Amino acid sequence: MTIRERQEREAHDRENPWRPMSSAPRGTGLICDLLFDDMVGHFAAEVMQFFLDADGDWYQIDPPKRVYSPNPINWRPSYVRMTPERRNLIKKRLA
Repeated sequence: MTIRERQEREAHDRENPWRPMSSAPRGTGLICDLLFDDMVGHFAAEVMQFFLDADGDWYQIDPPKRVYSPNPINWRPSYVRMTPERRNLIKKRLA
């Protein structure tokens, strides 16, 4: 990672701070980044995007899957929302 890339990442982190899981909006279709915790430490799945459904479950968008473990510890919004139809399509692809 170059110095410029690191500075851009730090600026992004300042503008979009991680938020506690209890404040995540349910059922709005807001696309989010998640921060996970495992035995090694914290890691962000930056190439993956997620949404929180009204039932309180997190879903990964591409490839579609339900998030079970490791459990996310923080979230931050990407300020884009999914339509209910697209959310239902992703959940149907799981079955």
